[in-house]
Amino acid sequence: MWVARVDEGYVFGDLSPASVETLKGVPMLLESADARVRGRLLPDTCDDAVDEEHWRRHAVPELERLFLSRAQLVRRDLATLRKMPKSEHKLLLIPDGHTSAWLAALNGARLALYVMNDLTAETMEPDGFVKATPKQQEALLRIHLLAEMQSVLLGDLEVEPSGPFDEFIIE
Repeated sequence: MWVARVDEGYVFGDLSPASVETLKGVPMLLESADARVRGRLLPDTCDDAVDEEHWRRHAVPELERLFLSRAQLVRRDLATLRKMPKSEHKLLLIPDGHTSAWLAALNGARLALYVMNDLTAETMEPDGFVKATPKQQEALLRIHLLAEMQSVLLGDLEVEPSGPFDEFIIE
């Protein structure tokens, strides 16, 4: 995978089929009805039961709407994936105005993958990968891909402005 900064936003190129599959899973993870995912994305926040019920009644519905709107925006952006010439790999533009939604969606997806695959702090350590089950290893690879994309969108990884990508960019 490579990344380029263009006027419109960030272009992620040379996305492998596995990377594209991971990205297409992001909206589904945010929309998951799995109790572990819901509990991680919308955890208990208050010690007092009355306060918690108030929180659940008034704040959680809006948070759920935010997750759904982010999932929809990510899904729309993923619909613009383009095939790279002479390759099965794809190219994705994340417009500047969508960066915050993508950051939140990627983070939510990472949290969902973590709980759905019974990962622990130990499996997240550098030597934890070899101790993980094959299913957990796959989840870890997906989590790391999403984290790399977050790092780019946060500006943690320096991306040089690049030349024209007009044949790939959607106007």
